[in-house]
Amino acid sequence: MLKRWMPVLVVDDSRTMGAVMNKILLSLDFSHVEVRQSAADAIEELKRRDYGFVLCDLEMGPDSGAELVRMMRRDRRLRRVPVILTTVNPALVTEMFREGDAFLADGFILKPFTAPELKEKLAEVLEAAYPKKELLPRNLARLNGFEVA
Repeated sequence: MLKRWMPVLVVDDSRTMGAVMNKILLSLDFSHVEVRQSAADAIEELKRRDYGFVLCDLEMGPDSGAELVRMMRRDRRLRRVPVILTTVNPALVTEMFREGDAFLADGFILKPFTAPELKEKLAEVLEAAYPKKELLPRNLARLNGFEVA
């Protein structure tokens, strides 16, 4: 269940890209963002506390973003946490669809992306994951024309 101030987990093996995504999320009024650089560190962090969603690079090593999502979906406690995979390579997303892996993630966004583009993708993914609109973060609820008290 997403609470208004639930933290966000960013996973990217590039410190620079992790910092960029952190800055974008903070600009969208997410007050608590954690950044990890590997799937293993992300799984540890996800087991330590609850997160509203994960924004994760698809192309990481040694475990990819797709592998992180597979690990999450196998874990009863983590399987419902929404995940958006990021990549600079649209061919990888196409390949994931061909192999049926695309349905592991809740959404994809191509890098580089802007704050408004991420906000739109988050609204789409989080509204699907959390059908009770009052559980959505206030700034995303306003995006699609409904207001949260």
